[in-house]
Amino acid sequence: MIVPWCVDVPQERRPVINWLIVAASIAVFALQITAFARSASDPAAAAGRNAVRGITDVMILNGWSLTGLFGHIWIHGDLMHLLGNMWFLRVFGNAVCAKVGNLRYLVLYVLLGTTAGVTHLLFDSRPALGASGAINGVVGMYLVLFYENRITCYWTPILIYWRQFTVGSYWMIGFWLFWDIVGAARADSSVAYFAHLGGFGAGFAAALYMCKKNWIVMERYEKSLWQWWQQRKAQRSRMSPGPAVPSLRADTRQERSRHEPTAPPQTAGPTAVGRDRVRYPACPSTAPATSSENEIRFACTCGKRIRVPARFAGRYGQCPRCGARVRIPELF
Repeated sequence: MIVPWCVDVPQERRPVINWLIVAASIAVFALQITAFARSASDPAAAAGRNAVRGITDVMILNGWSLTGLFGHIWIHGDLMHLLGNMWFLRVFGNAVCAKVGNLRYLVLYVLLGTTAGVTHLLFDSRPALGASGAINGVVGMYLVLFYENRITCYWTPILIYWRQFTVGSYWMIGFWLFWDIVGAARADSSVAYFAHLGGFGAGFAAALYMCKKNWIVMERYEKSLWQWWQQRKAQRSRMSPGPAVPSLRADTRQERSRHEPTAPPQTAGPTAVGRDRVRYPACPSTAPATSSENEIRFACTCGKRIRVPARFAGRYGQCPRCGARVRIPELF
């Protein structure tokens, strides 16, 4: 068993709404226990079961009812169900609530729980209750906002032996997500795995969209998954080749056919750019060009020093390091 203990996320504001959600869930569970106790001890109450157990019967997710879709996230099946959900909500919900803001977090929590309920109804017809779908949505948001942060966890093979370890958020959350997928594929458990997956996907997508719209402000020491993706795209665009540059080899053959039809081809010695196949430099030269009888030597702004045969002076080419287009200098 693995239990998350804390996350290394600084909180710029107090997550008041998340505390209130935890308190409300505990209060609703107390009402459930009271109703069950009355039903068990009072014969009259047992006869009027629907009136006594109404808070559970009405709020449980059982078919396409609005009360079930919005209400199932506030009720739980037993004490361990409640404690497990509220513990995860404390660990991850405080960080997300402090980042997105209290009022916005309340709306998101309810919508994520509703989306989890809809996903469950689409793939599983059994009744369901509990906040785990909404909490998995919060975990999905946490992954987008704090994927670089670390989670301190405790694990145990038996309840009397506990060990602590710290791991990256994406590894630990990915591990939990993997088992949710396995559970949904087996479809033989009492756990509402499809609600978990639906809530997680909705939270992940919502956080990405909010980052894209700059509705969430990341601090200098933070980087969201959206920022990482944008930086990666920019890096790949810088590395991608520009417009096609005419082949120097083809130009050389044309020049030889026009000006040196009977001259044997000149063969340059091995250089940084190959034998008799010169690739143009990627950027304007920054060091003075020098020459010998058969070659030109110069440097690009990227720092790459290039040697080309002198007959290519004045042409354009591509640097073997940078890949951009540049003009080979002419010597006078």
